[in-house]
Amino acid sequence: MATANPSSILRMPARLYYGITNVTSSASPPYGGTAIGLAREIIFYPGTKTDLATAEEWGGVVTKAYYAGEKPYLAAVLREFDADALNAIFPNTTAGAVSQDRFIRFTPGTSGQNRPGYDLTGKVVKLLAAPISQNHHLGVLIWYAIPAMSETMQLRLSLSEEIGLGVVWYAGLNSGNQCYMIAPLPDMQSLL
Repeated sequence: MATANPSSILRMPARLYYGITNVTSSASPPYGGTAIGLAREIIFYPGTKTDLATAEEWGGVVTKAYYAGEKPYLAAVLREFDADALNAIFPNTTAGAVSQDRFIRFTPGTSGQNRPGYDLTGKVVKLLAAPISQNHHLGVLIWYAIPAMSETMQLRLSLSEEIGLGVVWYAGLNSGNQCYMIAPLPDMQSLL
């Protein structure tokens, strides 16, 4: 066993990118893809499931634990209304007639709008949560990231807190049965 090293304790600020093509050690953001804008509270949840076998004769003590798969996803709060992010994540957006800025618009009875039941896999991207210190920290790559609005998203319209758009990317399987990877960016290149 290795000796404990306090310098191995990490704080890992990261940025989000999609459609990446190059994460070699000489590559720089946005890694051949598109930046998703400023985000906070970027959290990856492996969603590991464990089934337990218990012994009733011993008061329900756990006797075995079985790995039962995962339901991974990455969640974040977008700190700005970035046009690329809005278009890549939200099911219904529109470009402003005057400003030409992209904004969220939900009018389910309008022609051209995605109605409830819309298959979000039509917006799948290859998503990378890249550490700011790319040569020293780990990144999270999701090969088949299905975007969605967080079901608990709230827009706080106040001066005391910044506005935030809660978003989630569910990690599905791509055609090569790849789901996610947590590794240094240069180690990801051969598996893109």
